Amino acid sequence: MPALGRSVTQGRTGRGAVRVVLGIVVSAVFVVLTISRVDLVEVGAAFGRVNFSTVLLAVPVVGLELLLRAIRWQRLLQPIAPVALRRTVAYLAIGYFANSMLPARLGDVARAFLAGQAFGISRLTVLGTIVVERLADGLFILAVVAILGLTVAGGASLASTALWLGVLGIGGLAVLVVALAWVRRPVGGRIRTSVRSFVERLLRGVEGLRSPAVATSTAALTIAAFGAAVVMFAVIAGAANSGLTLAQSALVMGGLALSTSIPAGPSSIGTYEFVGLTILTSLGLAPEPALAIVVIVHLVATLPVALAGLIATWQFHFRFSEIAQDAEPANLAAEPISEAT
Repeated sequence: MPALGRSVTQGRTGRGAVRVVLGIVVSAVFVVLTISRVDLVEVGAAFGRVNFSTVLLAVPVVGLELLLRAIRWQRLLQPIAPVALRRTVAYLAIGYFANSMLPARLGDVARAFLAGQAFGISRLTVLGTIVVERLADGLFILAVVAILGLTVAGGASLASTALWLGVLGIGGLAVLVVALAWVRRPVGGRIRTSVRSFVERLLRGVEGLRSPAVATSTAALTIAAFGAAVVMFAVIAGAANSGLTLAQSALVMGGLALSTSIPAGPSSIGTYEFVGLTILTSLGLAPEPALAIVVIVHLVATLPVALAGLIATWQFHFRFSEIAQDAEPANLAAEPISEAT
């Protein structure tokens, strides 16, 4: 058994190393593609023209967005277990901190694992609430990008991409619903029974949406959180004298949010900048000031919440090595049935 345990651990470590390498490679490729499109000297000059006193005004807006998302998560968890807002804020921040350090948004997995233990509920159920968050964000942002892309000059290609992604997403959801209905049928052998147990625990995280009040508040908070992100972007764009309208800021912020779904290195480095640069230049901005804006937005959107997560990590006596280990998806799949309450 000890030898088997070591073999499993080594296998997970190996898979984790592969994910890290692949994420870094993806980020490196996009960094090179981004840099090849600009004059770095001019990018430095563009940074020099930014009013950083105004940029600082965007930091509290980032805090507001974190709070709104924490309230939404608390509402999704409420039918399963009552959780204090300060705890949802703390564990959400820890998840963001982990995302800033780990590839492919594995911080979401770490958040499910750690919060499940802290809240005394199934890790898979917590993951189910996080899946709801991601679906709510994704579907709403796709709709925003599709609509604004058709009305904002230069956004047609982005609107087309959003529409196709929306169609694919809806098709994928339909297939998933059919697959879940088949798995949940009370028939089958040991494997199907195990899969059904896995699915039931995951779907428990969706139970809150059966309540009209929870579903409505989830939608409202999703819109409000994205609105805060748009304000943050607009403040920074204004500090750079970009001349972007609020609608254009919303379009760019939507594209940047969607870019984080691309499996890449920690904090979506490279993919975030490439997508932002592509959208802003399509709106008529020169590449150099466009890249300066995106880099500042990325830093402002990432560093404050990562710092909050680092502080929460210290307060709860977590080590980053433990968080990285907890971010292994196999840990959720291997959750003992006795913990699935």
